[in-house]
This record gives sequence, C-alpha cells and structure tokens, in this order.
Amino acid sequence: MNMEQKINCRKARRSFGSEDESVKRHIEACERCAKEYRLLALTRNALDLAASPEEIRPDEDFFVALRARIARGPEKAAQPAVDESWSAALWLTARQLIPAMAILLILIIGATLFFNNNASGIDQTALRPREIVIFNDIYDYPEPTPDDVLRTLVAVEERENGR
Repeated sequence: MNMEQKINCRKARRSFGSEDESVKRHIEACERCAKEYRLLALTRNALDLAASPEEIRPDEDFFVALRARIARGPEKAAQPAVDESWSAALWLTARQLIPAMAILLILIIGATLFFNNNASGIDQTALRPREIVIFNDIYDYPEPTPDDVLRTLVAVEERENGR
C-alpha cells in the first residue's frame, strides 16, 4: 500500500492486527477507530492473561484506587449534546412517520384500484330497481308519461271506492 494513500475506517478496522503504517496513521487521526482499537487491544490482553498459566494478583495500589473510585461514586461520562429544539423533535417524528404514511398511501391506492376493477364488472341491468340509486338517468325503465300517471291515479281511486 502506498505510504501517502489514506484509508477509510472500514479498511482500517479490518486491518487492526496488521503492522501497516497507513492503519497506524489512521488510528492516530481517527478518534473512533482509536477507541475501537484500544478496546480490541484490551480484550486481547485480557484473554491472553486469562489463558496464562501463572496466577495474577493485583498489587495494593489497585485496591486503594478501587476504594477511592467507589467512594467518589459513578463518574458521569461525557454525554453528547442533545438537541431538544422543536425542529429536532419535528424532524425525528417526520423521519418515523413518513415511511408509515407512504405504506398507508400505497395500500389505499391499491385497494381503490382493486375495488374499482371489481365494481366495473357488475352488470347494472341485472340489479333490481330498489338496489339502484334513485336517479332517473340511471334507470333502464322509461320515465312515466303524464298519461301513465293519470291512469295510475284513476286505478288507485277506483280501488279505494270499490269499483
């Protein structure tokens, strides 16, 4: 690898065990990779010591420092600054709701297309008049003429009078 060539975090993490100079330079420059490398080195050292046949005993200074640390209480870790503004809350909510709203919109469009295709296959002439919405322009029956209305009224009148 060229000495002047820079590598990204992914390549550096894959090469943590190697003696490559570009990996060492990356670890010195990148704080995240440096923390991960120290954690990896600590884990390796702990595993090596655990596998060691000789007994390991901490010295008295370790216990003094441990008691002092327990007496101080838990240390507050440096926490990243949390943006508690309305815009940050709105953006967080929008990032969570937009995918859900997109899925809902797709479902609505799909259901509409599906039911419109099924509804167009119904034969409107096969329906009885009470199943058809009552508008004169959609009946297959002719509109009654004034003579039809008069004949119907005369027939009703005659039935009521007993003729």
